[in-house]
Amino acid sequence: MLRNLMKKLNRGNCELSSIPNISSTCFLPSFAPLTTTLRFKATPFTSFILHFSATTQDPALEAKQEEEEEEAFSNTRLIAQNVPWSCTVEDIRSLFEKYGTVVDVELSMHNNTRNRGLAFVSMASPEEALAALNNLESYELEGRTLRLNYAKPKKKKAAPPEKPKPVPAFNLFVANLSYEVRAKHLKEFFSSEGANVVSAEVIFHDSPRKSSGYGFVSFKSKKEADAAMSSFQGKMFMGRPIRVQRSRQFVKVQSDDGSLANNKSTESNNNSKQAAID
Repeated sequence: MLRNLMKKLNRGNCELSSIPNISSTCFLPSFAPLTTTLRFKATPFTSFILHFSATTQDPALEAKQEEEEEEAFSNTRLIAQNVPWSCTVEDIRSLFEKYGTVVDVELSMHNNTRNRGLAFVSMASPEEALAALNNLESYELEGRTLRLNYAKPKKKKAAPPEKPKPVPAFNLFVANLSYEVRAKHLKEFFSSEGANVVSAEVIFHDSPRKSSGYGFVSFKSKKEADAAMSSFQGKMFMGRPIRVQRSRQFVKVQSDDGSLANNKSTESNNNSKQAAID
């Protein structure tokens, strides 16, 4: 066909105005299908320009593209437009139930009594969705003509992140600390005998920023906290004998990330008074 067409063009025997767009497919040995498209455009000088384009398409790639295009829309979920504003979910459900099982109806609402003229209907099977589409496209409902089409799949809502489970922490109050002691020093000191230290904190004055000389050490179990209190009582730490006792809030609830649920400011104030008295 292409060869004959080119001969006619060369002889001037082909009426181009009657064939504005011609497409043909040629199959060549040992090659992918060759898609050839001829297009003719008229110029202001009443002559014609022949545009020839040839593209090869891998059949596997073409099938993949078609599959992706099909997946862009659901074969069971329909979108209904131009829905009467007074329609309810029940009205839409009863209309579509004539053609199959309605799994879900989503009606976009403007307010509590008026919808936006848009509804999404999920049917139980592709066959039922097709039946509803064929029968309800251009259907007159309360003076309005429905427009139906396939809709994209409903997006799944991301599961909310799990809240960390609260776990108890057992806190010791540590006084008579050297002013050079920092939280990492305190944690390393109490971890030196194998205790499972959750966190350590040294309390500072704000203006000027200066260590208050006391802090807190938290343990995962009451047994470890009591053992540390006995073991570290009076031990020398960076040149000073430390005093260890249960915190005023010995048991606290904290999240898995180690952050305490209760505010330590109140405890700090209470224990600072106690440290001053001691």
